[in-house]
Amino acid sequence: MTLLALLACSDYNLNGNQDVNEPLGDSSWDEACDKLAKPGGDVEITDECFLEPIIGTWTPQMEWTSTAPGDTYTTPVVGQLDDDEQAEVVVANVQGVIYVLDGLTGAVQWSGGSLGAEPMTAAIGDLDGDGRAEVVGSGVGGTYAFRGDGTPMWTTGTQPAGNTAQCGAVGIADLEGDGKPEVILGSLILDGMDGSVKGQGAYGSGAGHSWAAPMGYAADIDQDGTMEVVVGNALYRADGSTIWYNGQSDGFVAVADFDPDEYGEIVVARAGTLRLQDHDGTVIWTRPGLTGSTIGPPTVADFDNDGKPEIGVAGSGMYVVVDGEDGSIIWRRDTKDFSSGFTGSAVFDFEGDGGAEVVYADEDNVWVFDGRNGETKLQESRHSSATCSEYPAIADVDNDGHAEIIYSSGVYSGSETGVSVIGDAEDSWQSSRPVWNQHAYSVTNVNEDATIPVEVEPNWWTYNTFRSGDVLAGNQGELPDLFVEMDVCELNCDEGEIVVWAQVGNRGVAEVDRLFPVSLYAVTADGHVLIDEVIVGDPVPSGRSLDAIELRGSVEGMDVAALVVKVDGGDDSTGTVGECDEGNDQVVHAQAVCD
Repeated sequence: MTLLALLACSDYNLNGNQDVNEPLGDSSWDEACDKLAKPGGDVEITDECFLEPIIGTWTPQMEWTSTAPGDTYTTPVVGQLDDDEQAEVVVANVQGVIYVLDGLTGAVQWSGGSLGAEPMTAAIGDLDGDGRAEVVGSGVGGTYAFRGDGTPMWTTGTQPAGNTAQCGAVGIADLEGDGKPEVILGSLILDGMDGSVKGQGAYGSGAGHSWAAPMGYAADIDQDGTMEVVVGNALYRADGSTIWYNGQSDGFVAVADFDPDEYGEIVVARAGTLRLQDHDGTVIWTRPGLTGSTIGPPTVADFDNDGKPEIGVAGSGMYVVVDGEDGSIIWRRDTKDFSSGFTGSAVFDFEGDGGAEVVYADEDNVWVFDGRNGETKLQESRHSSATCSEYPAIADVDNDGHAEIIYSSGVYSGSETGVSVIGDAEDSWQSSRPVWNQHAYSVTNVNEDATIPVEVEPNWWTYNTFRSGDVLAGNQGELPDLFVEMDVCELNCDEGEIVVWAQVGNRGVAEVDRLFPVSLYAVTADGHVLIDEVIVGDPVPSGRSLDAIELRGSVEGMDVAALVVKVDGGDDSTGTVGECDEGNDQVVHAQAVCD
């Protein structure tokens, strides 16, 4: 069944044309317009959509280390803070000082704040809508927001209720979709502009332990058009009021789709136990005794390239990957973490060969495991940590078009300190975004320039990952090619309404299996005005078109010079579907309508 979800949207773009109008006769205008709806059928395949896959090498090397931050065991976050198109690395050290490092060299750009011992992982995001990202850090010493150049923005001493801020993580999201992002500290919600309290949840705070590590996450779990704050046992509105509380224990969370609906499910980790909850808090399954007495924040990705999401989690001396359907163990590896026992992990397909890698750091080593079977691909011993909830981040920190691994260290089992970056000696690793802006990273929660989306497409619609890069970003050889055609019906112009039938097809050699938008715009003197949009959830097979999709909306009072239909964002967007030809994703009815 096709999933059709009406969404508001910002401008996209388009090209092409078709127009058929039948006389009204004795039929109603709806019946006449319905005759324009074409059934799906075969389309000609473009052979150029098969490209030889480019597979990278596996030759990791240390690119730089900065010892300036000193003892550090928070997750390094990455984002662009100035106008030089170069990403910065932001990390809070054990003493609670924020350090901003140049992504190319590791040189200190600035430092500041007094967050207190064992602070939360910082976050990067544009808080005031000026197009420039800010940095937010928090801990037992308070919460600090800095502009990208290090200038203080605001400070508050407010703390999450019920536990300390130690080892937790800051989140940033535009909960109300008003262009004014909020700062999320577990169950505490702050105004991003001034740090004032907007809400405080009454139950969990997304913490994996009663004494520490709050880290709430924002997502539109119930698909009502507004984001909620997700914690282990509750769902909160932007004002902190409770949508539901399920009576379970709190815990670290991840959000992804494990069943064939449009809603996200919630993975919860606490005290060695993993459970999966539906979007309404109903427990789907529970896997107790998985990782000893402790467990860390979960990571979700297609680890084994079987087309289904799995869950990766670390605990007391082990890393485990489990099946997302029932929590059964797929593989596990011994590690060394008996300090906190609740570190996290990240996932990426570095070589572009279709096999994801797991990146994880324990007390002694940075590990890279083959996501399919857990075999060791890298054991980097230049690392030490007493461990909190941290994990290595993955981003293009030096603007070379390739992913790097960024991790922190602090004196414990060894003498290593600060931040280190691992890259590929052959510069062959897959391209990655130049941003990994917060601990609960999920691709769609932040734009590439570290601004925060006003309208967030649920990550599970497209990527279905959590604490993971885009594991499908590599060129796999066979590519799809979406295109769109349209028919226009003007029979209800007297009522100020236009109807368009858009037919989407795929001329590529690979099936389209990601959700994507089909959008109708009116071209006016003021630019493109969105009239209607649907989200298509059906797969689009190679060499086939879908049944025509109806788009309709009001054009009353508009001087409409043309209509444009865009699929997957149109010709000016790479969209969510990687295609061999991004230049045929729109069609234009280049005539005035309803004039």
